[in-house]
Amino acid sequence: MSGMVYFSEGRGLTMFAISLLVILFGIGVAIRRSTRRQFFGEILVPCSLISLSLLFLAITFSFPSEEAGPSAVPRLWIFWLCVLSGGILWQIFKEKEKESKESGRLGFLLLVITMLIAYYFAIQTIGYFVSSFLFLVLLMYVLSYRRKVIILSVAGGWVLFSYVVFYKLLYIQLPLGYFEYYF
Repeated sequence: MSGMVYFSEGRGLTMFAISLLVILFGIGVAIRRSTRRQFFGEILVPCSLISLSLLFLAITFSFPSEEAGPSAVPRLWIFWLCVLSGGILWQIFKEKEKESKESGRLGFLLLVITMLIAYYFAIQTIGYFVSSFLFLVLLMYVLSYRRKVIILSVAGGWVLFSYVVFYKLLYIQLPLGYFEYYF
């Protein structure tokens, strides 16, 4: 196996993920002990996004290799996520920004992270369309938006858009889970 393909699946991917977590933990410890400890969250969130992006980048090396194949769009998103997260880090370290008086809501952040992880596993079991609808409805509710008609319209509109554009027009195989034989 070539280097990147090894880290895109199985034991190599697990080792890469653990390595990223150790590095992220080290960054967190270093921030806590530095003069920038008041920016702990502002630094750790972009670093976490970059780490997660690198993990997803490694996974794309197991995709079929084509010029504009299935790995092209995720790699494009990964690139921009890293660039934008790097820009946030640049601003934090470049400017002499004052500490924000309002502290973050760690419980809320953990809830959203838990929802994202559950969404990832739900895509595999109940399929992309059902899990995306449920995820969007729950996320908008958690974000304190309460207009039910708008929530259902946005979630349903996204699922319909995904079905028509990605599944029917572009022939992108989205995970269908239990509903694989109904589409």
